[in-house]
Amino acid sequence: MNFYNFINLLRIESIKQENTINLIASENYSSLSTIIYSSSCYINKYTEGYPKNRYYSGCKIFDIFENKSIIESQLLFSSNFSNTQPHSGAQANFCAFQTLLKKNDKILSLDLKSGGHLTHGFKKNFSYKIFNIINYCLDKNNLINNYNIELLIKKEKPKLLILGYSSYQNLIDFKKLNKIAKKQNCYVLSDISHISGFICSGLIENPINNSDIVSSTTHKTLRGIKGGILLSNNKKIFNKINSSVFPGQQGGCISNNIIGKYISFKEANNFNFIKYTKQILINSKIMLKTFLYRGYISSIKNTINHMFLINLLNKCTLLIEKILEKNGILLNRNFFPNDIKSSKNPSAIRIGLSAITTRKFKNLEVELLSNYICDIIENYNNIFKNKVKILCKKFPIYI
Repeated sequence: MNFYNFINLLRIESIKQENTINLIASENYSSLSTIIYSSSCYINKYTEGYPKNRYYSGCKIFDIFENKSIIESQLLFSSNFSNTQPHSGAQANFCAFQTLLKKNDKILSLDLKSGGHLTHGFKKNFSYKIFNIINYCLDKNNLINNYNIELLIKKEKPKLLILGYSSYQNLIDFKKLNKIAKKQNCYVLSDISHISGFICSGLIENPINNSDIVSSTTHKTLRGIKGGILLSNNKKIFNKINSSVFPGQQGGCISNNIIGKYISFKEANNFNFIKYTKQILINSKIMLKTFLYRGYISSIKNTINHMFLINLLNKCTLLIEKILEKNGILLNRNFFPNDIKSSKNPSAIRIGLSAITTRKFKNLEVELLSNYICDIIENYNNIFKNKVKILCKKFPIYI
């Protein structure tokens, strides 16, 4: 592929993103500042190790940047210790496991079909292959039930309880569940990847004082560059975290991404970001309410975060996903609690409101878009493509 073809492909992707409405709950748009700084000359620099303790020369200036990223993330999450080096949320979780567990230790985590994440013990993931996984499921009301978890902890005596999810639309009682875990000498890992933006805005309880380790991605609701982060208020555990990240799990950090993370932490640490996360919650509730009014079924009748699940019953969600994409709307098919269908064609779709809120969609546009989606699902047609383009043109990603 020559250079001009490569540039053309990037241009096509950029145009596609501008003309597409993104409702994928795991995605968001980084700011131009984050993109620029994460594309800096530090792409060229290898920075294995930690500030003032590198295994390559020429890292003095980068030490300043990494220390800034650490301090900014500590301020953001009220944390005593922070490691901003993990390449992704999955690697952050693996480092947390290395820190707290030995091979074949028991982990208690949310079942994948109840909304858990792949790295929390899915059969094809490293977590399942290395550790002994016990799952807790949602109760008959599709909620995480503290009492059920308490019974499982007493019975199974796991070494680690994971609190966190990939597709759950309610709150977790971190304080209560940490108390339950500690009575049985069980560690707690809180994976806040999907709700980190709300936590640093003060809209959802911060689990830092009720967890041994907190892990997160740095994109999603935090709206930063892709990557991972590990937090703790326990110095002894944190020293082990640092060893687990390097040299335990990875070599050099992605230097340019560390600078991008620093910028995104700084952007999240202001009043405008709080207004933004509040609007995500408003938009999420409006869209879910519209779906419920149109007769659709959600796992619960409310959402406390940026996402929710819609059960399409006997419809082919794989086909629905493709038809919506043809109309310029991206979302993903997803398991519904207690789903009996396969992962390729599960019963539900998952909808997230972070990315369109970044584009400044508000109440009226969200309600309009919700009805577009319902009409497309019900009629299997492509007539909304131009209407979606008009919405996208009115609300560009980058102004």
